[in-house]
Amino acid sequence: MNTSRSPLTLVLFRSGRGSDFDAIPAEAGVYAVYDNDETLQYIGLSRKIKASVKLHMFELPELCFSVRCEAVKSATTLELQKEWKKWMLEHLAENKGKLPPGNVQGNVLWSDRKQRTTKKNLTLTDGSRSVVNDSDILEACREVVRLHKTVVFMKGARSEPECRFSHRVCSILDDMLVDYETVDTLDEVHNHNLRNVLKQFGNWPTIPQVYHNGEFLGGHDILDELQMSGQLHDLFKTDGPEDI
Repeated sequence: MNTSRSPLTLVLFRSGRGSDFDAIPAEAGVYAVYDNDETLQYIGLSRKIKASVKLHMFELPELCFSVRCEAVKSATTLELQKEWKKWMLEHLAENKGKLPPGNVQGNVLWSDRKQRTTKKNLTLTDGSRSVVNDSDILEACREVVRLHKTVVFMKGARSEPECRFSHRVCSILDDMLVDYETVDTLDEVHNHNLRNVLKQFGNWPTIPQVYHNGEFLGGHDILDELQMSGQLHDLFKTDGPEDI
């Protein structure tokens, strides 16, 4: 199989312009993450570089200041591993055989992330209409919340959240083994203007928003507080053993 390598990409997450995730290749390849002192923290390989780097940023923001990455298009697993080994050997040669902290055996901060379910997002329309009224989306929100016990309106999907707050909410619910549905507020094709409609629907200005048993439960900050106090566990425990 023929493979092609893209030029190396360097992205600064805190350059004063905010994180520029769009510059990170979405395809397969290898990447190296550096902290604020430009110390290499981890060398990884992934079928989806951008998705992997985002999760690192959400889970380990204090260790992620910049990333260097190289896409290896149409690569087999063996070819990806070969390229990763090349990067690692170069680092070891320049650092007297010292591994990056995240690649040291026993360090699970970077590589041993929980596997999220691939359960698909719910959609509020079939996406066939070019014009959708806000009133239709509002009614669809009511219906989704009525039909499903726990619903998270978030940015992205549970397997690939698009913001750290959405990531945090999914992590809390996943850790508790809660069965929940998600709706992507960034999906303008199926959920037109949902981000604005939600402000009216939940009377809450930010995303994500979590609904349980037909009622607004809170955003990421409230879920954090409920989890730390033990109230969140008690809330889902009362619903039955299948939810916890």
